[in-house]
Amino acid sequence: MKTEYYSHYFSNWAKERLEEIETTLKLMDSHARALHAERRQQAEKVVAEIRAQGEAFQEAIRKQKHEGEAAWAAAKIELAPAWASFEATVQRYFTEAGHTQQQGATFKARAEAQRKAWQQTIDTLRASSASFAVAKRHDLDKVLDHLKAEADAAKPKLEKQQKAGEQSWAALKDALEESRSAFDKASHKAFEAFKKAA
Repeated sequence: MKTEYYSHYFSNWAKERLEEIETTLKLMDSHARALHAERRQQAEKVVAEIRAQGEAFQEAIRKQKHEGEAAWAAAKIELAPAWASFEATVQRYFTEAGHTQQQGATFKARAEAQRKAWQQTIDTLRASSASFAVAKRHDLDKVLDHLKAEADAAKPKLEKQQKAGEQSWAALKDALEESRSAFDKASHKAFEAFKKAA
């Protein structure tokens, strides 16, 4: 049972990122179709790279689905460079497509994808906490409240970043990374509490 919670943590980590990749891909794919010939060709090439990166994340989730802590920890380490490559590819897309106004829409969509993935994590853990004894459930509820607070705190920060006007993709990416990192830490703490309570 303890391994199950650890696996859920890493599975959620990968799924959260996959949601962002898929959201980004949908926006860029539709945007690329509206570009003129040469730029469209460049943009479609970058979109294909992003699609391949998303497939790598999906494959990692599929492969690790029934694995233990060590395999998931290794998968997370192996996927970190893939995530960095994804972010670099997104930034290259904006440069090659020549439409920086698309950055704001992409940032907003990715922030929303984060929020939805986090809410799914919180809802799943809340449902799981119901099966624990009252004493343990109280401790788990405290951890889940902290997890929800981290998710709630990220939203106004991301909205403020978006309203700040035209910014470089690097600044927007850093805001997404900051919120993602805070939630990762809080969710790891929550999954550790579930593992301990099991």
